[in-house]
Amino acid sequence: MRMRSFATALLVLAGVSLTTSIRMQAGHQQEPTRRRGDDRRALSPADALRSFVLEPGYRIDLVAAEPLVQDPVAIAFDEHGRLFVAENRGYPDPLEGQPPEPARGVIALLTDTDQDGRYDARSDFATGLTYPNGLMVWDEGVFVTMAPDLLYLKDTNGDGVADERRVVLTGFSATRTAQIRFSHPTLGPDGWIYFTSGLNGGTVTSPDHPERPPVVFSSSDSRYHPRTGAFELVGGQGQYGLTFDDEGRRFICANRHPVWHVVLEPAQLQRNPDLAFSDTVQEVSKVGAEAVVWPLTRDLTTASFHPTLINTPHAGTFTSASGVHIHRGDALPEGHAGSVFIAESAQNLVQRQVRESAGVTFRSTPARTGVEFLASQDSWFRPVQLADGPDGALYVVDMYRKDIDHPAYVPEESRRLFDFTAGRGMGRIYRVAARDRAPGGDTSLLATASTARLVATLGHRNAWRRETAQRLLVERHAVGAETGLRAGAAGDTALARLHALWTLDALDLLRPADVRTALGDASPGVRENAVRLTERHLRTWPELIDPLLALVDDGDARVRLHVALALGGSDDARTVVALASIARRDGADRWVRAAVFSGLRGRAAALLEAFQSSTTAPAGIAARAGVMQDLGRLYGATESPERCVALIAAIADPSAELSWQPAALAGLAEGLRARAAVASAASGATGVRDESALMALVSADQPDARAARARLDIQMARAAALAVIEEAPMEQRLPAIELLAHGDAASASAPLLQLLAPARPAVVQVAAVRALTRMHGITAAANLLEPARWQAYTPRVRDAVLTAMIAEDRLVNVLLDAVARNDVSPAAIGAARARRLVTHRDPRISVRARTLLAGLDAAGGLPVFQRARTEVLNRSGVPSRGRQQFAAQCVACHTFGSGGGRVGPDLSGIRNQPADTILLHILVPDYEITPGYESYAVQTRDGRTLTGRLESETAGSLTIRDAAGEAHTVLRTDVASLAAAQGSLMPATFHEVLSSQDLADLIAYLKAP
Repeated sequence: MRMRSFATALLVLAGVSLTTSIRMQAGHQQEPTRRRGDDRRALSPADALRSFVLEPGYRIDLVAAEPLVQDPVAIAFDEHGRLFVAENRGYPDPLEGQPPEPARGVIALLTDTDQDGRYDARSDFATGLTYPNGLMVWDEGVFVTMAPDLLYLKDTNGDGVADERRVVLTGFSATRTAQIRFSHPTLGPDGWIYFTSGLNGGTVTSPDHPERPPVVFSSSDSRYHPRTGAFELVGGQGQYGLTFDDEGRRFICANRHPVWHVVLEPAQLQRNPDLAFSDTVQEVSKVGAEAVVWPLTRDLTTASFHPTLINTPHAGTFTSASGVHIHRGDALPEGHAGSVFIAESAQNLVQRQVRESAGVTFRSTPARTGVEFLASQDSWFRPVQLADGPDGALYVVDMYRKDIDHPAYVPEESRRLFDFTAGRGMGRIYRVAARDRAPGGDTSLLATASTARLVATLGHRNAWRRETAQRLLVERHAVGAETGLRAGAAGDTALARLHALWTLDALDLLRPADVRTALGDASPGVRENAVRLTERHLRTWPELIDPLLALVDDGDARVRLHVALALGGSDDARTVVALASIARRDGADRWVRAAVFSGLRGRAAALLEAFQSSTTAPAGIAARAGVMQDLGRLYGATESPERCVALIAAIADPSAELSWQPAALAGLAEGLRARAAVASAASGATGVRDESALMALVSADQPDARAARARLDIQMARAAALAVIEEAPMEQRLPAIELLAHGDAASASAPLLQLLAPARPAVVQVAAVRALTRMHGITAAANLLEPARWQAYTPRVRDAVLTAMIAEDRLVNVLLDAVARNDVSPAAIGAARARRLVTHRDPRISVRARTLLAGLDAAGGLPVFQRARTEVLNRSGVPSRGRQQFAAQCVACHTFGSGGGRVGPDLSGIRNQPADTILLHILVPDYEITPGYESYAVQTRDGRTLTGRLESETAGSLTIRDAAGEAHTVLRTDVASLAAAQGSLMPATFHEVLSSQDLADLIAYLKAP
């Protein structure tokens, strides 16, 4: 379990997980030919409606059901009040090697002819589609996501059938199963259509613009401009769900991640090629094991070990979060607008969360504890998407399937137990609103509204109405609305002002005076959007720099964040002083630091001077340490040696109380190391370094260098003392350990080795391991493998040692020497690592590894599973013993319950899997690798090979999380090569490490309630 797999069966349509599972006693105590859940029957729409338990104060009404609608996965209302529905009738798509299905997908067009709130007529707007999974209304037609294409469909003769069908973009990956493809086209306030990646990438081109180069990417959300045809990548990797709040902030989700806020965009980060930061999203809600849901349906698989609980409602966790939706209609109970709704199809519910500010981003929590917003006692209820309606209500799309699972994520021998097609041809759409907001009646549709009325609608309380009004003004290119829009930009409501600004911009009517006024708006949300517009136009309208600078001390954190981003696009000399002021106030926030440094582009020295002389009160040690560490890294990578020596002398002032200095010096040292590696690679130099780049810089026989060396030696000694103080705060202690990696090995390694005592916290031991393996020379790292020390390591520390040593080419032979001496057993290396060593690019290492690690690189495969299956699953497991096995073998990589690693998938929902599925993925980790957890190998210019999960990436940097759980952010300029690695990071040798009883105990623990 030291990596990836056995949560691989957690994916289904539209971001939905495989959690409703096979009902079987330990895999063998039930008739093998019986399908799971045969006692479950589909309910009629009327009975399904009665099966709901809804939050008090609400009502739920059926607006469409089969046969009028079939297999719905996405909806969109147009300005006529008609409802477009994407029907994914062919799901699940065939497995690889199976014959293709007929193109069953349909876009349906529903109409409510008698205005009673229930749709009663339909036309097949488009047929012959494969797997349509999202749509968005535009110019009397719809955009449809259907990988590999983005389609545009339009009815030009009014017969309710699309006679225009164009491929707008093509090249989105369609090689994976249908539920993990790009989707959720959503119009942003800026006029771009945004898409989620579906955990996929592509090589995207535009048939209308063959002259444009393809956009190639592995997994990223993206956007398309319907006017210009431009296509580009944006922050985040959402699976199925995308929503905006009233201020235009974007939120996405994935299976175990109910709510992500996209804080930064790759284009902003890549302005500074020396910035090692690749994150773009912030977790808003609790995730994984802490993302609790309260379903009403039975936990069918808990029965495997706890048969008395078959009929007991249970508390689960999000495993299939999809359709995340911030509802901004006006038909909910008072105070509930702005709630976050998340569909959880595997557990037949929709959760409502309440959002609040948290610095520059947000946090959200369930609105109620112990009971859901909407839950059904019908296990066929499969909510996958949520939407605003013209009437201000919340609409819920229910695909309605017996099993929402995809066969690709079910062991082959268990697939006969599922009915993957039961429910095809069925489906429901529901309307949820305040109890007193009954459906039906005139909704004052906008199709025939005048320009003046559309402008007036931009301030409507219902987001669907104001966003539709904005869309129609843009589609009609209503330049005659300029006067009304400019009046709206100075109107009474903040929402009207915000939409008027973006509409003016989309119509090319925006003027600097409009933005200047908005920068001084009383509403923080309007100011934030005005700053975004300023960022877009600052090069063209440099006169906006003065009102922008006036917002440096704005009272709203998100305004200040966007001010930092906007200032990064200006060359005005005053911007550095302003950025320093923001950094001094908000430097403890990593998002603000990234925003500040993204705009420096070679101005690190100027920022340092401004930061040190700023009159803004610092936010504390954490802020100063964070800023100075990031600044030091930039300084070391870009500034002259003389400036770096001067900075060392300034930082290492022995009269200053030790607090932020180790972080600053560690950052500088890392920047110097990176620069030295690039220079060494360029010169073709090889061999092991004699000393660190930091120590080499101050070893010159010059007065300034000697003075800096004297001060640095004092700081190293202070850092060594701080590192071993148990009572010291971790935010000071860990940077001190990091700094020792760049000191003199003879003196700095001793305190680091002290930190490897088993009584020390694991995070401290792992930091010491990383420092020792990053130290110049090989002696310090070799000490890690001393037999008595090696035998005392916990599994997490042992993983850290192996991962770090294999990552450094210069240390691989040190490890192999220990194997040759039998100080380290070959079995401890594991199959995954052995495979990487046997295929090492250095033929001498490859040959030696093949001799010492013979047989380890060959996974046991399915025969091992087949041999173990009966022996393991017929045993009674003891959860308490299984807990010990998990702590020893799995926790370094996998989260379960309240803690664990982030290298592999979160296993907190694994109890819903059948026992044989869990065993399969323990013993054969390469059987199926969860999308998003594929292994990559990054070779760096300083001789490291980092192997792990590609956690995030931008054009400027990428972050790899290795098998020990450590994150490594690497600049693209430091990458020598990047390639997908073979197989899973998880070892395939658990049949050798764990006995049959151990495996039974482990499975019992994972499945215990």
